[in-house]
Amino acid sequence: MTMSTRRGFVGLMSAFACTSLASRGLAQAPAVCSDPATLPLSQRSRRRALGYTSPSNDPQKHCSLCAFFTAGAGACGTCQMLSGGAVEATAVCTSFTKKS
Repeated sequence: MTMSTRRGFVGLMSAFACTSLASRGLAQAPAVCSDPATLPLSQRSRRRALGYTSPSNDPQKHCSLCAFFTAGAGACGTCQMLSGGAVEATAVCTSFTKKS
């Protein structure tokens, strides 16, 4: 092997290792569909009134299983109870109604 081939191989392996580590970190990061600090006061108040919690403590109750949830990109969606506000699929609120 020449020096340039070894350098290329080591560079390729380094890039692969970094990509693997980065993708693992992203896969474990929780979904963030909206920043609560940037939500309008009406949305923050409605979430508080409905007991919106992310993530849900009950594996049988979360937004992706709710009749008011509409799936969006990734692990995000919208909720009719929150006037179409963005929610995480793993969240839940007191208005949870299981899809039929």
